[in-house]
Parts: sequence; C-alpha cells; structure tokens
Amino acid sequence: MKLHVVVTDEDGNTYEGDASVVAGPRGSPSRGAARTKPQRKAPVRTSLDFSLPVRAFVKRHAKKLGGPQKFTVLLARLSAGKVGAAIGRKEIETAWNRMTEPMGGRFNPAYTTRAKDNGWVDTPKPGSYALLTGWAKALGE
Repeated sequence: MKLHVVVTDEDGNTYEGDASVVAGPRGSPSRGAARTKPQRKAPVRTSLDFSLPVRAFVKRHAKKLGGPQKFTVLLARLSAGKVGAAIGRKEIETAWNRMTEPMGGRFNPAYTTRAKDNGWVDTPKPGSYALLTGWAKALGE
C-alpha cells in the first residue's frame, strides 16, 4: 500500500512525502518470537501559552536551555510570539534581570548576537529585536 502524507507545522510550513507500507503479522507474536520493548517517546512540549506571566512562561519553556535560546524565549513572550514585532533591548534586559534565577544569571549582550547568528531573531532597527520565522527551533524541537 502506498501513502501520501502532508503535514503543516505551527508556522504554516508544509512537508510532504510518499511511503510504502506492508501488512505485519496477524495476532500476537509466537512464544519463541523476540518481543520488543515499547519505545519511550520524546517528551511532548505543551503548546506555548503567551497569556502566562513572563516568569512562568520562561520557567516552563526555557528550562535547561542556553543563553541565546533563553533570550529568544523571553523575546517570544514579550512579543506574544509575533514574528517581526520589535521589542526594545532595554525592555528585554530589564525583564531578564528581574528573574536572574530562571535565566541563569544577569543579561549578557553576547546572547543577542548568538541568537541572531542562529537565525532566531533580527534587529529591525538599532536597539530593538524581533523574532524570525524559525525562532521555535530555539526551543530544541
């Protein structure tokens, strides 16, 4: 049997592919057959809830991420996930420094450059940052 699969992600990107499948054995495996252990699935990330307070949003989505990823997650929350919405550096830095524990320390301007290098954010004008369409990759998905 042949299948044609079409998947659309949250950003509207469409992925297509064809596959061939064959029927497996009927019934349960015989006594002598090797049984496979069920595969553990990767943890499913809950959908992003931009109505959460900033600190709760960061604790939920930026745990165990590096500085550039945390910067991107914080920018995403401050811009409510809107691609292209400019947020001032001062606003980001102030929000970051209000929650040094979940952010892993004080704001480091190097994180902005690294986030730009990874294609997650851009600077539409000096002193402000905006999300790019691929920003969700900073979440490690």
